[in-house]
Amino acid sequence: MKNWLTRAREISGLTAQQCADAIDLPISEYAQVERHPGTLTLNELAALACAMGSAGQVLIEGAFESLRA
Repeated sequence: MKNWLTRAREISGLTAQQCADAIDLPISEYAQVERHPGTLTLNELAALACAMGSAGQVLIEGAFESLRA
């Protein structure tokens, strides 16, 4: 099962490399982040949300909402 970050990236039509570039990480480090999205900083999350556009942002917002429940 894919996590929310992987689904957000795929729905946005971005590659892992594009997401890595958006948060200024090497692709190998981004791959780790995508496997463990809880390690993202708020600044990285904001940059990814901006790069992903509205489709990805919906999933990111949903992940935050699930934390509040």
